[in-house]
Amino acid sequence: MFPVNRALLIINRTAGVGNDIVAEKLRSMFEGSLSGRAEVKVELVSDHQTACDCATDFMRSSDEPSVIIAGGGGGTLRAVIEGICGECASDPLPGPERVRVGALRMGSGNVLAKRFGAPRDPIAGLQGLLKNLGTGHTVPCCVMRCEVWNRDGHSEIHHAATMAGLGQFGRVPSDLARWHGRLSRVHKKAARLFGVERLTNFEYALSLFIRSVACVLSTKSAEAVEIHYNGKPEHMRLLFGVAMSFPIRALPFRPKPEPESVSVYLIPHAGKLSPFLQMFPQSLATGARCIKLGKDRGLEIRFTDRDCISFFLDEDTIATFGRLSLGVAGSIAFVPGPNYVDGESRQ
Repeated sequence: MFPVNRALLIINRTAGVGNDIVAEKLRSMFEGSLSGRAEVKVELVSDHQTACDCATDFMRSSDEPSVIIAGGGGGTLRAVIEGICGECASDPLPGPERVRVGALRMGSGNVLAKRFGAPRDPIAGLQGLLKNLGTGHTVPCCVMRCEVWNRDGHSEIHHAATMAGLGQFGRVPSDLARWHGRLSRVHKKAARLFGVERLTNFEYALSLFIRSVACVLSTKSAEAVEIHYNGKPEHMRLLFGVAMSFPIRALPFRPKPEPESVSVYLIPHAGKLSPFLQMFPQSLATGARCIKLGKDRGLEIRFTDRDCISFFLDEDTIATFGRLSLGVAGSIAFVPGPNYVDGESRQ
């Protein structure tokens, strides 16, 4: 018996360098493979908010077992997860009997898709994913819960499944978005020449270098924070921070992958030249403050020397006023790609 009655494929046509030909091939394969086995729907979107809205509407329209596959980058996948989890701010997240999620590598950042075995070729990725869907193969994926506040003191909930970037690291996606807006033609040509994932890694390094120089010139470029977790508050000037539920090759931290656990690593500004540690990832791990979060253990960070800061969740830049809180919302069922073997991606 096929495990789902409804299937939605959301393709972000602007992810990476964009490719409408590939999008049409994916549409045809998706509809042809599931014809007669499930109610099929394909949505082509151009931004993350529309992807989120499509997932939300799809979930609200029926309680039947479903699968939603995101074709895009990390931001598109987060938008889909936000659409699925957005109605569950205080309730348990939907289980595999309600919805399953899959991902194709079509954007600039594909960390979670790679972890769950999606190959670089989205056509091959969809073929393998549909095969695993048919056999009922799923893997639990931890979902972070983040609460932010606006200028009026009202809060809203966001979700993420890859990581949250804090401090100078948290500003990088906004730097990249600004560069891409000003140099869009240059970015598209470079992405086609070097590959969008390789280019993104270079851009992250360049942004961190520029921000490291700024922090060397002025310590106040790094925000002063008050950390609230299990008792007495801790104070530091935050240089670099990340919250993650599984190891990521580009970062030196190695959290143990668990369905409902997130590890937060906070690195303080520890001296005049310490910002340059950001350019040597292995050096960051030495002075990191590690805090492990669970469904009943959250963390609040208050910003004591500025009103508003920006950070990122799975590549999306988000602003908060005064404070933010991090925790674990639960886990969702992820349908792995063809390269996922024995609990890890073989690529």
